Amino acid sequence: MILGRSNLAILALTCAISIGTVPTLTAQDAPTQSSYDSSNWSAPRGYDLAYPENGTPNMVARQGYAAGFNQGQADASRGKKFKPTDSDAYEHAKVPKGFNKDEFKQTFHEAFVKGYSNGYKG
Repeated sequence: MILGRSNLAILALTCAISIGTVPTLTAQDAPTQSSYDSSNWSAPRGYDLAYPENGTPNMVARQGYAAGFNQGQADASRGKKFKPTDSDAYEHAKVPKGFNKDEFKQTFHEAFVKGYSNGYKG
C-alpha cells in the first residue's frame, strides 16, 4: 500500500494523538538548527545573568557558555586546575556559515570563559 503525503501526515498525527502528544512544528524545529537556538533551550546556571537576552537569543554566547560550563564542571570533577583556555572546545570552536570569524571567536571565547568559571565553581 502506498500512502500519499497527506495520508502519511494524517497517520502521523493520529499516532501522536493516540499516545497523548501532539508535536508543534515551527520554523525553529528544522532539523538543521542546533539546540542552542530553540525556544525551549535550558540555560546553564548563570547564563541569564551574564547574557540577558530579552527575547533575542544570542546563539554564539549560548554555544560558548554551555560548552564552557560543561567543560568547567568536567574539569572540576576530575580535579584539574582552573584553565579554561586549555580546552579543545575553547580553541576549536566551529564558525558557522555567515558569521564573521573574528567576531564569532571573540564572543564565543568570552562566553566560554564565563561558562567555564560558573561550571568549575559549582
